[in-house]
Amino acid sequence: MRLSLAATFCVAAAASLPAEDWPQFRGAHQGLSLETGLPLRWSGSSGLAWKTPLPGPGHSSPVVSGERIFLTAFEPQGAVSNIIWWRSGRLLVLCLDRQTGRILWQREVPAKRIEELHSTNAPASPTPVTDGQRVYVHFGSFGLVAFDLEGRKLWEKPLGPFPNDWGSASSPILYGKLLLLNCDTDGEDFLLAVDKATGRTVWRTSRPDATRAWPTPMIWSADGADQIVVSGSGRVKAYDPKDGRELWTVEGLTTWVTPTPVAAHGLLFVASNGPGGNVVMAIRPGGRGNVTATHVAWRYDGSAPYNSSPVVVGDHLYTVKNGGVMTCFDARGGAVVWQGRLTARGNYYASLIAGDGRVYALSEDGEASVVEAGKTFRILATNALGERTMATPAVSGGRLFIRSDASLFAVAPGR
Repeated sequence: MRLSLAATFCVAAAASLPAEDWPQFRGAHQGLSLETGLPLRWSGSSGLAWKTPLPGPGHSSPVVSGERIFLTAFEPQGAVSNIIWWRSGRLLVLCLDRQTGRILWQREVPAKRIEELHSTNAPASPTPVTDGQRVYVHFGSFGLVAFDLEGRKLWEKPLGPFPNDWGSASSPILYGKLLLLNCDTDGEDFLLAVDKATGRTVWRTSRPDATRAWPTPMIWSADGADQIVVSGSGRVKAYDPKDGRELWTVEGLTTWVTPTPVAAHGLLFVASNGPGGNVVMAIRPGGRGNVTATHVAWRYDGSAPYNSSPVVVGDHLYTVKNGGVMTCFDARGGAVVWQGRLTARGNYYASLIAGDGRVYALSEDGEASVVEAGKTFRILATNALGERTMATPAVSGGRLFIRSDASLFAVAPGR
């Protein structure tokens, strides 16, 4: 049953705003919203347009297309404990109404068994992607599945489960007629391109030594051509979208890598934190082969994110690491503009998003810090939802859509 928490004027205000789609992990602009009037203050019981209970947890982010929100979840069944809650249950795809939060349809993706998981992961971690005509989902326990907007299954492509006791997390993305998926596991590692209309494999490229990496692929338009960029264990690589051929490599990342790269100002920004240290790097375009010695524009061996992907706003690159340490870099030159500690000191699994001159950082404890984007460290607000949050928020129609283990929150605009 949906719990409505909005006054009528909040719903009307949201409906009047031009709503941008948020079609994939971190939206269409690498975590940056182009909208204004975004929320500033809210809680688990105030400042909300609506709150919808979910049938089960998951770390996948909501994606938005028109008036529909798509999300995945895992509904545990049978005996549940903190250790083995995920061993038995249903993998679900959900479609919700953007204005009201009502669940329009729900579909199960059957799996013979649920993949092995780390205690911090969930069986529904990869974020869906939509082109406005179909929604595409990936579950590590099954593989890829495509649905139309009414929930009719169009095709499926079984792939998993994979040998990886940490579980899957990398999300699929779209590029033209291709659906791209990165699978770095304890077995064979590969980058896969399938025809989005049929699920037919177009190409599949092996990724040796990329074990235990979870970044989502991103498209970098550099030197007049598009490249598929994927961070991985110890290095970041670029591939030709036409055939999956490897174009270049830059070494220097840590053994385990989660943050997804971002691009701005003619540079590619990558980050990792884990076994092997902390690193944030900026890479110049134009290389072929191993360009570690020639194409690293700047490198910072200090505070770096473990899970959370960076975001670029204007001239600045922002990162947040566990413990709530946020760093602002001069994006072009790499100098640290400021570094400060957020009020929320927990772990940060959700990636940074930004919009309306603000950077939003969401901690595992459900506390969202709103920080002014600029040359001075200034916390504008800290908002507590009171529920565990691991997924990256989405933005549409001035609203923030925040997914917790138990609920999907629509935070009303302009609060």
